[in-house]
Amino acid sequence: MARRRAQTERIEVEAANLTQALRALAAACPALEPEVVDGGHLTDAYLASLNGEFVTDGETPLRADDTLLIVAAQAGG
Repeated sequence: MARRRAQTERIEVEAANLTQALRALAAACPALEPEVVDGGHLTDAYLASLNGEFVTDGETPLRADDTLLIVAAQAGG
């Protein structure tokens, strides 16, 4: 669903941590706010998977080669 809202399969952003990435994502794709991303956090309907591991802490550091996937909470478990 996030992919449909964004109308793209991939968006690249520069960010030092998860919160910054989500804010940059919302800025790059306003259609995601507020249903997917709200104020730098994911809504309860979505989860963040960083390199295959689910993360919730906004301070989780990111590296340039990381892959952050936003998935519907129902799909994530």
